[in-house]
Amino acid sequence: MHYFFKQHEENFKEWRNSGYQGISPIGVDYLKHLRSRHFKPNLTLWNDKQWQKVQLEAIERCVYSFEILGEKDLLTNIVTGGGKTTIIGAMIAYLMIVHDQYKFLILTPNTIVRERLVDEFDPHSDTYIYDVFPFFVNSHEHLKNRISLHIMQPGHNVEGVRNGTIILGNIHQIYERTENKRVLMENIKQFCIFNDEAHNTKAEQYDRLLYEFKVQNKRFFRLDTTATPDRLDGSHPDSKMIFVYDIAQAMVDKIIKRPVVFHPDVRKVKLTYEDLETGKTISAEEVPWEEIERRRIPARRYITSVKPMRQQIAIACELLKKQRMGTPDPYKPLLFLVALSIKDAENIAEELEKIGDKYGIKKILLVHNETEDELKEAARDINKDPQTEYDAVVSVLMLREGWDVRNISVILLFRKFSYTTVDGQIFSVYGPQVIGRGLRRMSKNPEEWESLFIVDHPILKHSWLWDHLRASVYPDELDPAKVIIDEQKLPSDKGLEKVDEGEMKVEEVEKLDISKIDPTPDPPTVAEPIYEWQKFLDDYKYDFHRMNIEQDIEKIKSLNIESEHVAIGKSDIPEVELQKIAKATKTEDWTLDELKEQLIKQIHSIARYALLEYDRNPDERQVLLVKIIRGHIKKRLLSGSDTDDSTDEVLLRRLWAIIDQVRDVFMRPELIEGILGKKHD
Repeated sequence: MHYFFKQHEENFKEWRNSGYQGISPIGVDYLKHLRSRHFKPNLTLWNDKQWQKVQLEAIERCVYSFEILGEKDLLTNIVTGGGKTTIIGAMIAYLMIVHDQYKFLILTPNTIVRERLVDEFDPHSDTYIYDVFPFFVNSHEHLKNRISLHIMQPGHNVEGVRNGTIILGNIHQIYERTENKRVLMENIKQFCIFNDEAHNTKAEQYDRLLYEFKVQNKRFFRLDTTATPDRLDGSHPDSKMIFVYDIAQAMVDKIIKRPVVFHPDVRKVKLTYEDLETGKTISAEEVPWEEIERRRIPARRYITSVKPMRQQIAIACELLKKQRMGTPDPYKPLLFLVALSIKDAENIAEELEKIGDKYGIKKILLVHNETEDELKEAARDINKDPQTEYDAVVSVLMLREGWDVRNISVILLFRKFSYTTVDGQIFSVYGPQVIGRGLRRMSKNPEEWESLFIVDHPILKHSWLWDHLRASVYPDELDPAKVIIDEQKLPSDKGLEKVDEGEMKVEEVEKLDISKIDPTPDPPTVAEPIYEWQKFLDDYKYDFHRMNIEQDIEKIKSLNIESEHVAIGKSDIPEVELQKIAKATKTEDWTLDELKEQLIKQIHSIARYALLEYDRNPDERQVLLVKIIRGHIKKRLLSGSDTDDSTDEVLLRRLWAIIDQVRDVFMRPELIEGILGKKHD
């Protein structure tokens, strides 16, 4: 995204040094109050350096851009933990004090973000922002008592939109509930918009709604806040980016945790192929790791095979044990496991239950789109108790924006993150978003700098992501049975390059250094849209064999799985013997109708998550994708029969066995871009 403020930086500095000339005296007094040494929030630990460098800098730039430059649509790009909510609160206070604005619309992309903001803007909350930060003082202190909060959600009276000061809710509550929008458009002259996690703005409904507010002169002021403004296709919000505080700067200032990446050093892999219908072994071979890379085995298929999965879980559990020794009071460290599909997440949680007990992992929270509401609420509230009852969280795509849990100490990845290039720049959203869930610090003491341990695997090809996040890769291989970490090999703050606190070059803001990025065979480095998508689907080759994977990791000694002593690579590793197709696909207890019901459920799930992976917005376009997925399955996998109508039990059970391969096909953003970029019958 273009850095708009570059050309105005010198004039901005002169404006600030001159005492904020050009704005009202009330506005000058407000900014001077924020910059004075008497400005002290009600916090146990207060980092004045961070306040001056990040939040106050962003607030002053917002005021300058709005008052002096006349810009009404602004964006701040600030890393997780950098204080975006504080900036929103300060600007609401400014607009009330200086411009007599009393209607503020805060838009969020999901319930998790909304609930986090409720805690900050509810006058009855213990963390109410205007009780913590003295934004209203002296003759304006009474304005704090005029603030009321209305939460837009099903069942809440629409009158709250008319009467509330701060209107907070998911964007869907406006473009799906026409009464909320009608009241805003017909009964309120103007309002100020705060678009939190603004990278979601590029959904079609977001675009239309914000454009309508703009052209009908309803928005008095708009501020977008995000840590990742660019989408995978290179698009971004239509606001002006006026401030950037990225991960590199935050690490220098110790605002976020220090990310350290660990991965096994795989030497060779044994592949066993089994027939889906008989369960008999067709072939088995042992190949070096370099050959695995050349064969382009799908990363998710490899990493979620039982034995590599168990090894990765063992490494993560050992690292969690290490983190328990250094986690600051009163926090309890958490393990966060990230999956691609609901089926993968369930399998991962099952294996973690078997392995994790000896590591003190007693309670696991599994949360995805089909999880019961009670567990979704537990996930939203997990940050409220530093001594949470859970030891690990397994999630698919739900826990992204707004779910910033300070306790997260180890992240284990069971999915591959994609990136693409647009005009020579690398764009990626989900990788930085997911890792960002664990970057928020537990302690704000600059003398205590925590690390976030991330367990990766070479099959995922994430070197580009770690370069982007400025993460340090631990130089030695790990033994899951006895992880001993040499503290001297962890990166120190002295090794970090200092970031120039003066002017920033546009190249530093917008681009990544891709000169050292390894080739990425899956997906390609430049993920071109697949406009000939029908031919691509017709020609795609499915693998109708079950593949079991055993990997030989250098210096692995032993680990305890299910109370059995297991030496990696030895014959005493339990083998799964498959007798027939139903048993091989774990569907032997399902009737034919139940099997078809489950398949249809999976088809709709694939369509939803394909859109989430593409642009994070599973909207009405799901109807088109479901139609295309069903047509593809009918043509390629069910001999011309619809899933509902097929009576071929063998084909249906075989389809269930490879449904994850179908998911992998449609989780390609470049395929969805090609599909949505063309008209359909």
